[in-house]
Amino acid sequence: MKMLLLTVLLSVWSVTEGVYPYDTCNPGLINEGWTCNEDNLCWYGCDKGYCWSQCNGAGAAIWDGPEGTCNTQWHMMWDIEWCWLSGGTTCSTDKDCEAVRFNECAGPCSIA
Repeated sequence: MKMLLLTVLLSVWSVTEGVYPYDTCNPGLINEGWTCNEDNLCWYGCDKGYCWSQCNGAGAAIWDGPEGTCNTQWHMMWDIEWCWLSGGTTCSTDKDCEAVRFNECAGPCSIA
């Protein structure tokens, strides 16, 4: 049974590998209205007056993309791992977060 499960997982992985490229943010979440940071493949934006960014928590275990980039394949029930960005920038639109979109997480990377 374990071998069957592993075979199925590897089959899905190889089929989806071409669907989720290493040159854009996770295309499975493109309709969320978030802004894509094309430099590090992380979605980011403004929520509740503060800047946030996609980050790699559990999804880092299966991410083999370029170092320093966000996982463009993994999501949990169509949500991403994210964190509030350090820098204390307040915002009202995603554009307000452009200057801090590369900042480190101010807290843990968690599921939205």
